[in-house]
Parts: sequence; C-alpha cells; structure tokens
Amino acid sequence: MATKRTLDKSKIVKMATRIINDDGINALTMPNLAKKLGIRSQSLYHYVANRKELLGFVCADRIKELRKHLLTKVIGVSGEKAIFTFADEIRDFLLHDRAMTSILYSLEDLTSSPVIEKEILQIVDLGKKLDIDRKNVVSLHSLLAGVLGYVYLDQIDMFKDESSAEADDNYHELLLRLVAPKLKASG
Repeated sequence: MATKRTLDKSKIVKMATRIINDDGINALTMPNLAKKLGIRSQSLYHYVANRKELLGFVCADRIKELRKHLLTKVIGVSGEKAIFTFADEIRDFLLHDRAMTSILYSLEDLTSSPVIEKEILQIVDLGKKLDIDRKNVVSLHSLLAGVLGYVYLDQIDMFKDESSAEADDNYHELLLRLVAPKLKASG
C-alpha cells in the first residue's frame, strides 16, 4: 500500500524559505521547489498561482514570525527602552533572515501583495502601541525607515570595515538621533 503524501501551503512556504535561505532567491524556481518537495511542478499550482505569489506568501510568513518574536520582546517594556528593543529586534531578525530580506530588498514587484501588506500593517500596529509618534520619536515611519535602511546597508556590506561592535554603536547612534529631537522637545 502506497503512502499518501500530504502537501499543503505551509509545507510549500517552509521549503521555499529554506531554498532562499540556503541558496538565495534566484534558486527559488517552481521546478526546483517541486524537486525539493518530491512532487511534480504542476502540483504546486494547486496551492500557488506563480512564483510572485509564492514570494508574497514566504515574505508574509517571515513577517508574521517577526511579529511573534517582537511580541515576546516588547511586552512589558516601555519608554525609550521599548523603542530600542523594537528597532533592535527588527534589525537582528532581518540580518539573520535571508529569505525575508531577499524578498523585501529584491526588485520583485511585491508592493501590491495583500498578504505582505497585512503582515506589515500588524508590525506597524505593534509599533503604534509603543506610543512612538506622540512621545519619543520623530515618527514611526522614520524609525522603521532607519531600521530598514541600516539593514540594507549591512546586507550589501557597505561598511564592511566596521567591526560588529562599531556597527551596533553606529546603529544605536542613528536611533538616538531619531529619538533625541522629541525627548529634548518634551523635556
């Protein structure tokens, strides 16, 4: 008696994530994914319409993991420490998650992906709960832009001559400059 394979979208997304993490975003093709899953390429199209949609699902899944991670780190933390924790955890997650950064910083047009937009809005909502806009930071938008920009420069080794400690210090200096104008104004 043959064993029936159980394939679902979550298994497809997990394998796609593994391929991107191990071999890069260009290695993620429908035939390569099917081969790694031990199925025919045509079977994938029962779950995803195309590679672009698959990338959207992978990115949304990784953002969801980031949100879960953030919740464990920022709950119970307040003030400036909450802002730094929020920003630091996003940076660290992105620096160690090749799949998410490959998709976020790729030239793929995923700006209209509803699954990615939904997950990003949940991260933004979490940031809003830190009361960033009204109390401490120029804006949540500027904080997230600073984090994403810094991660991008780290990913392309723009400042490869910096030690890890120097990179951390420079990153925190950026955050302080974003936070300081509001702290001075309210003080």
